[in-house]
Parts: sequence; structure tokens; C-alpha cells
Amino acid sequence: MDSSSPPPSIAIIGAGIAGITLAIALSEHNPSFCLTIYESRPEFSEISAGVGFGPNALRAMSLISPKLISAYDQVKTPNQWPEKDHLWYDFRWSDTGKLILQVESEKGFAHCNASRVHLLAKLVDTVKVEFANRVIDVQADGTGKSRIMFEDGTGALADGVVGCDGIRSACRRILLGENEQSARAVYSGKYAYRKVVEMKKAIEAVGREVENRQMYLGKGAHVLTFAIRGGKMLNVVAFKDGGGAPWTQRQWVIPSSREALLKDFEGCGDKATKILELIDEPDKWALFNHLPAPTYAKANLCILGDAAHASTPHLGAGAGCAIEDVHLLSGLLIPSLIKSAADIKYAFLAYDTLRRPRSQELVRRSREQGHLLELESKLPDLADGNRNAWEEHFKREMDVRPRWVWGVDLESMLAKAKELFENLKREEGSAVKI
Repeated sequence: MDSSSPPPSIAIIGAGIAGITLAIALSEHNPSFCLTIYESRPEFSEISAGVGFGPNALRAMSLISPKLISAYDQVKTPNQWPEKDHLWYDFRWSDTGKLILQVESEKGFAHCNASRVHLLAKLVDTVKVEFANRVIDVQADGTGKSRIMFEDGTGALADGVVGCDGIRSACRRILLGENEQSARAVYSGKYAYRKVVEMKKAIEAVGREVENRQMYLGKGAHVLTFAIRGGKMLNVVAFKDGGGAPWTQRQWVIPSSREALLKDFEGCGDKATKILELIDEPDKWALFNHLPAPTYAKANLCILGDAAHASTPHLGAGAGCAIEDVHLLSGLLIPSLIKSAADIKYAFLAYDTLRRPRSQELVRRSREQGHLLELESKLPDLADGNRNAWEEHFKREMDVRPRWVWGVDLESMLAKAKELFENLKREEGSAVKI
């Protein structure tokens, strides 16, 4: 990079896990960048939900920065029984409590979970965030830079803009256009009740098995639980199929009641019911996801994480997929490739080409996983609800679905992205000469 030129500037829109992780990655991989994070909220107020990462995400973290692993290690909670630390989940029938299957992790990997708010608190200490800056537009300013316009009438310039502003991303709508069908998330047809309860009360209600990750499966509904905060608290998520009814509320998260929750889960079995009875004033979440976007990048604007490929949570891989995005994009925005601010657009295009197929496939597979967990299938052999047939089908599917998530070769993907970057730059240079 020409030492006489000012360092390239990168604006990150959104200070969630994706945006903060990208800021940490860029600050280490290319310290010459001038980084700014813009957040629409007046302060940090991350939801107190649980988050977990598979071996793919932990591999991406380790490749990005030891700071990420250190932060996660400080807040993660494994299965509480050492003999179960290699298991992803115990899957049970909700009505009988019978164990269907224990899904083992990849190569003995120890799956853990954490409070999302606690993880973010560990990460934000290392970055600076400009709060109360709601983006309404991003436009080329005619000099090769982008002008970011905020709701309060102010603006900012940057050589590259990365939208990490979540499922309701303004950057996605700006990049794709208001008339593009995939510019806004769509309702998946399912919703969920979420709450964190005291582990002590959960053990008193159903026994010590709840100290380890559990899923209770039923027709049109399932309940998952896992320990967080060092095993002192239990994260509970109760999923329900909406039966084809649309989501009519303007808000996607609305307050609900124990009565409404228990009515939705009538007949779900003794253990699941006793866990749900511990919940007071649950939040009801509509589960939205994105349709496949035709691109994640345009000129020097790109989108990442939930802004690019918001998914339902049924494979537990949405946040991990965002970390994968960060690994690849930050691996392209390095001094050996970015010789000037004009090179940023090649990094964005290569990122789009390599990350879009996998991340959009995750969205599709996650929706399919939701149907599997709620015994919804069009296969003739399963139509009558035969338990033995379902168990065999479930075991076959669970030997494939999570392993597709975990088995990605991140290093190979980045190597291909770097090769593409060089080709894009070379092709444009040749075109200019002609």
C-alpha cells in the first residue's frame, strides 16, 4: 500500500456478535485499516438468549484470533456430566420421555453453550462503537468512497461498508433494492417461547438429566434445553408450528404468558410440561429467515451474518455461520492483497462467491431440520406417525445434517477466495488496458 495514501476506512454497520467479531478480526489482520462500528441502538442491549458454536465455528474463531477463543472460554458451559461432554444433544419423545438418540459430536468435540449477552460483553471491551447511528442509505459519492447516511441527518464516508445489522438489515435492503423479493425476511411458519430459568428449580422438577442438552420431540412442537452461566441457569426454548397461520404482529418478539405457553404445548409430556411450568412471562418469538439473495456484495458494500443469510435456529448454526463469514472476509482484507482502497471491492466479490452457496444452503437445511424435529414429513412411510419408522428415519438424518454443518474446510475455502480475488483484479486490470 502506498505509504503516502491515507489508510483505507472500513465502516461496520451493527454491533452484534458478527460486527464485533469482524472488528476484532480486521484490527488484527490489517491494523492499517481505519475501523468504525456504527450501531443503531443507544447502548448495548443484547438479548439474553443462549448461543452455541460447533467445531466449525470454533475452528473459525481459532483462525481469526485467540481473543475470540478466550472470550468464549470465559462464558461457555458444557454438558454438566463429564461422561456426556462429547454429545451434542439427547433426543427424546416429548410425550414419553423415551430416549431416541444421542448425537455424538465430531471427533470428540465438546459442545458448549453460553449466554449471548455475556459473550458479547467479553468481546466489546476490545472495540469502539458509535451508538445511536441508524443507517438509512449508503451511496457512492463519486470519489470511490461510500457515503453512509444516518436517520438523524448526519453522514460518514468509508472506502468499504460491511452490513452486519441483523435479520432486519437496512444494508440488505439498500444493497438488493426495495423491490427485490429477498430484501426482507419471511416468516418460517414457526414460533418459539424463550426464557431462562434457575437450574436448581429445573432439577427439582424433572431430575438431573436436564443438566445436559436435551430435545423433546413431538408432532408440530419440540422443546430444547441447555445449561448456561456455569450450570446455574437453564435456557429453555419451546418451538411450535403455526399451522399455516401468518404472523400478523408488527413486532417479531412479543410478551406472552405461562397460560398461553402451556395451552400451545398441551399433551407434550410430563417432563417437558414441568419445565415449561417453570416459565413466568415468556417471550414469544416469530421465527423468520431470508430467501436466497442474488448477491451479498455490490461495489464497496457487502452484507455478512444474519444480514446476509438469517436462518431459523433448528441446526444451531446461525451465529457460527457468521463467524465463518468473518474468517473468510477478514482473510481477504489483508495487507498482501489490499494494496489500495480500490482493492476492497475484489475482496467483497470473492467473499460473496465463496460464502453465499454454503450460507444459503444452511438456511434451507435449517428449515428442513425444523420439520424433522416436529415430525412433519411427506414421506409415505412416515405419514401415519409410526414411531419405529420415525426413529429409523431420524437416526439416518441426524447422522448427516449436523455433520454437514461441522465438516466445512475453512482453510480451503479461504484459499479459493484468495485465488478468485487475484483473478478478479487481474481481469479488471486487463479490461482497463484494452
